[in-house]
Amino acid sequence: MVLAPDRPEVGVREDGPQPEAQPEQPERRSTAFFAILPFLAALVIGSVGVGSRQMWNNEYATWHAATLSFRDLAHLLSNTDLVHTAYLMVIRVWIAVAGDSPAAMRAPSLIAMAVAAGCLALLGRRLVNTSVGVVAGLLFAGIPAVSRYGQEARSYALVTMMVVVSTLLLTRAMDRPVWRRWVFYGASVVVAGLLHFASLIVLAAHILLVVRMTDGDDGRRYRWAGTVGFASLGVIPLLSFASRQSASISWIKADLDAVASFPRELFLSWPAAAAIGVFGVLGAVTLWRRHRVVAPVLVVWAVLPIVFVYVTYPVLHMFLARYVLYTLPAWALLAATAVCAVGGFVTRRQTTWARLLGAMLLLPLFAYAVVPGQREVRASPVIGQPDYKGAIDVIRANARPGDAIAYNDVFGQLSDLAREAVDYEMRDDPRPTDVFMTQTSVARGSYSAAECALKDQPVCQPVAAERIWLISTTYSPDPLSGLTADRRELLRPYRVTPQGTFEGVRLVLLTRAA
Repeated sequence: MVLAPDRPEVGVREDGPQPEAQPEQPERRSTAFFAILPFLAALVIGSVGVGSRQMWNNEYATWHAATLSFRDLAHLLSNTDLVHTAYLMVIRVWIAVAGDSPAAMRAPSLIAMAVAAGCLALLGRRLVNTSVGVVAGLLFAGIPAVSRYGQEARSYALVTMMVVVSTLLLTRAMDRPVWRRWVFYGASVVVAGLLHFASLIVLAAHILLVVRMTDGDDGRRYRWAGTVGFASLGVIPLLSFASRQSASISWIKADLDAVASFPRELFLSWPAAAAIGVFGVLGAVTLWRRHRVVAPVLVVWAVLPIVFVYVTYPVLHMFLARYVLYTLPAWALLAATAVCAVGGFVTRRQTTWARLLGAMLLLPLFAYAVVPGQREVRASPVIGQPDYKGAIDVIRANARPGDAIAYNDVFGQLSDLAREAVDYEMRDDPRPTDVFMTQTSVARGSYSAAECALKDQPVCQPVAAERIWLISTTYSPDPLSGLTADRRELLRPYRVTPQGTFEGVRLVLLTRAA
């Protein structure tokens, strides 16, 4: 294979805009080859344990919503999660084709992260050079958060992919501003915005790239503005309606503890956050000295979304790391610039192979540093989440016809999560009758069912079941501790038999006394 020399960043030289370079066929093949390396790295790393980690509450919610009828789904989205409508449509079709096992439901996210890594290599090559693109893709693939959300049946991996793809398509449209390329760019912006409107903050970096690559009377500015204007027509309605549901994420915090832990939550590894953060700052300085058009674009992409969700927290309540996961590619590009600079210094040569060789000497150190983080993101259950599956497996193995089930939740909402877990884990089995439920979550258009003996709900009715499985989250030795007086009275005729203690969950069997 013939390796072509690095192309300079297209259209962003210091002496003004440049026309698109026309690489020869060997260069095109080498470009594809370099994109494949990060793609495969992200795919292989992300596939390790993709089906073994048990589902958690967000994924249970995805399954619940995606398997509803269209009428019930519309009822749900009218109350909550409207921002995830596009993803739910995608995963709904995917489940119909591939099934609803954990591995199957996570496959779109895994593929999306791999595509993001591959496209990041191409983007880095266009903005800086080949070695930076390849190293950025490999760094991105090694970040524990990429593996974590590549194994998540949620929209965040697809959002990250579409942000990288849209930025790559923008550079192509700027190189050769034909309408076909602008249409592809506009479509990618619409898809990214529909998957999650927080991704549209990256348009600040896009407009900065357009402005710095063009003169005041350059027609490409007007084409970009027109493209984004039309694209916004497809996103603004969703943004308007979804903003009315911000109360559903009012639990998110933006206090000092949340700010201090944000870097770790973004990378899901302090070593990864420290390494990429430090090298990212060095990379920004290096780019500012060599490529002053590219440097501020990547800095805005990496930093502005984080600042935005913090500043707008009182209104939008979006100060959550996974909402700005799409900043990781920008951080990877900045860090890769510094890593390749060090690699060139080590080998004392500035060719593609020399920089890559030097960088490859540093990448194993990064991989070793993030091994604990990679293990942590594959913990089952997810760290901090109850082990509902362990308790449900016991119920499934020992259930009898006519059994009932009850939930004792001292945290206020986990009974809803436990119900979703039972619904998913026992989706192919007969489910016990829910003792305390008075109205299903589907009927309420919510993820939460209505329960008896609570505010505005009727008293609990007598239970005819001989056996009741009780999933309890109480820390008290008494598994009935925390139940209302009505509920305790309902369960008084039953004898308590412990069935096991799991992470954050206690399971007991209540058998009617003779």
